[in-house]
Amino acid sequence: MMIVLPSRYMLAPMTEDNETPLSQCDVPPERRPALESYRGKRRVWLSWIDTDEHHAIWQTLSAMVWTDVSFRTLTQFAIDDETSCLGNSLVAEAIINGHVATQVLAIRRLVDSGSDVISLRRLIKDVRRNFNLFTRENYVCHDGLPYDYATVQHNEMLERAGSGAFWGHTSGPKAWGTSQMAHEQFDRLSGIASTNRNREDRLPLALIDTVEGWLNNSGADELAKWSHAYLAHAGTPQKREEVAHLLVTTIKITNAIKALARVTEAVSAYILFASGRLNGLMPTAQFDQFEKLDQPVMRADRVDQAHILWDKLSSESDSCLEDVGRDLTRT
Repeated sequence: MMIVLPSRYMLAPMTEDNETPLSQCDVPPERRPALESYRGKRRVWLSWIDTDEHHAIWQTLSAMVWTDVSFRTLTQFAIDDETSCLGNSLVAEAIINGHVATQVLAIRRLVDSGSDVISLRRLIKDVRRNFNLFTRENYVCHDGLPYDYATVQHNEMLERAGSGAFWGHTSGPKAWGTSQMAHEQFDRLSGIASTNRNREDRLPLALIDTVEGWLNNSGADELAKWSHAYLAHAGTPQKREEVAHLLVTTIKITNAIKALARVTEAVSAYILFASGRLNGLMPTAQFDQFEKLDQPVMRADRVDQAHILWDKLSSESDSCLEDVGRDLTRT
């Protein structure tokens, strides 16, 4: 007999559309109000992590990883071939400035502590405020999974005896395999032995302390402070002096991204027992990412035309100031 069980990293984030009715969850009626609160909070947290149309945390991190890998690949190309067009000051300036600006602003958004934003910092704070809801019962049974998976497994074995291979349920009251994984993960996170399980076991607050420590030590806050003075805002001399000791480097940006991804994985795949991004953080290119990189930026016979274009565009920029005095006094 073969039973196919779901991988933890294939579990889909639960949303309001696919939740089992509260009355059908394997939780006593007197504790269903707490379960309802847990489900509501979990739904919101997973929307921030995975499904928000514009600012989902995983989507932001995946885009940052793609940009980071792209930048470091192009940097290596420039190092390997000093005659490459990547060594041109215009190309290098555009790539470097664009990389720093997009990455640092994205990091700044993820560590924003505002109460009206979608950010990793806000997610951690909200999970901490509601950590009392993380009981074993809520963790396992929040969407219809059975608490006593062994009994459900035994009954299914009797029912299917002699019927050959079958696909096991991955959700709902018959999904004993998923329930077993949820219990085992709760055991690991809580440090409670499987022989001592209780419906009202709680996850230790030390978990969120650890995750918040990763966030605080990621270097992301320093990059955000630098952006306040130089990138997102035009900081005053006093403001710039406050962050003068901070040095933005590509290594700091890369390390911050990795740390933020680890924090998100810890909350999503472990604390919330939902989808993670193990081996799937970096997007898969749907095109040839190196297409035309073997071609020059400009043909040799286009040098004169390039100078003409440069002078034309420069003159157009300068000309915007010509009529200021006349237009100012016209009225």
